[in-house]
Amino acid sequence: MEKGIKNIESPALGCLLGTAYQTLLGKLGKALKDASLDINTSDYLVLRAIYSKEGLQQCEIAEMIGKDKAAVCRCVSGLEKKGLVKTVSISHKCLKVFPSQRGLEIKERILGVAQLRHDALLDLTTKEELATFIRVLEKIIESDS
Repeated sequence: MEKGIKNIESPALGCLLGTAYQTLLGKLGKALKDASLDINTSDYLVLRAIYSKEGLQQCEIAEMIGKDKAAVCRCVSGLEKKGLVKTVSISHKCLKVFPSQRGLEIKERILGVAQLRHDALLDLTTKEELATFIRVLEKIIESDS
């Protein structure tokens, strides 16, 4: 296929990417529920971010996971009510988010479920297909158009 071809008879790529993303999130959500973890996929994304770096501000989490700050604030509030995170105010507009003791206790279970979903996804492709897919996704992310 030539680079830049505009008339390709195929479904809209953006729709396919969106559908694939929603499908992956749906399967992750089901796996989290099946593991009796009281978190949804938004909770997972926030927890994953703070497991990778404790003390992130909500705006930093939003940028990391590609969600708007308001959605992250709602999610953090819900996670706090579930006892999975704790927040520390650094100003009247800014909170840093940390996993709570309970959040740390279930960390390995959460990450284990996610790893199983990741492994299942990798089983769908060859190494070469995966490398190509990653390059294409990186191009999309880095593109100005």
